[in-house]
Amino acid sequence: MTILTNSLVPGLTREQYESIAAKLVDKLKASPGFIAHYAWERENGVNVVEIWESAEQHDAWFNESVRPNLPVEVTPEKNELMNKVVA
Repeated sequence: MTILTNSLVPGLTREQYESIAAKLVDKLKASPGFIAHYAWERENGVNVVEIWESAEQHDAWFNESVRPNLPVEVTPEKNELMNKVVA
């Protein structure tokens, strides 16, 4: 089942996000099940939303590649998507 993850990383700055993203972007694009990644600054940190083919694929990626690079503990919220339309 396709999922959308939503993570607020409190205290993370744009510069920190860009540094982490630069190291991981190619690996992310090549990860099995990866569909999309979006991020934006918020008043209290950075919000990251991703779409994956399955929760298991996301979790493997997140635990292996993302979690070790974050300055704080983050637990992504996961939501199953009911429909996927590709333009």
